[in-house]
Formats: sequence, structure tokens, C-alpha cells
Amino acid sequence: MKCPDCEEDIEIEDWMDDKPFGCPHCGEILQLVTDEGGYSGANDKRLVLYDKS
Repeated sequence: MKCPDCEEDIEIEDWMDDKPFGCPHCGEILQLVTDEGGYSGANDKRLVLYDKS
């Protein structure tokens, strides 16, 4: 997947882990989000910038 901030490739090891993590390239905090009710099929996974609030 690509970081939404710096557009560098990030390797996801555990696709079920939704804990926030830091991008190894730019340091931005990211979170893997699973959308289970979209048009893309059963599951749509994407990286988003983590909102601390």
C-alpha cells in the first residue's frame, strides 16, 4: 500500500491489525481501516492518517 502523506510504498505484515503505526519514510502516524459495507466487495482496506482526537 502507499502512504497517503508521502506516497511511498509500505509493506503491511498483519492485515488484521488496526493499531496506529508510523510510516517508515515520513514518520506520519497511519492506521489501517477496514470498510465492510462498501461497493468494493466484502472488505475494502485502506491506509488513513491517524486522527488523535
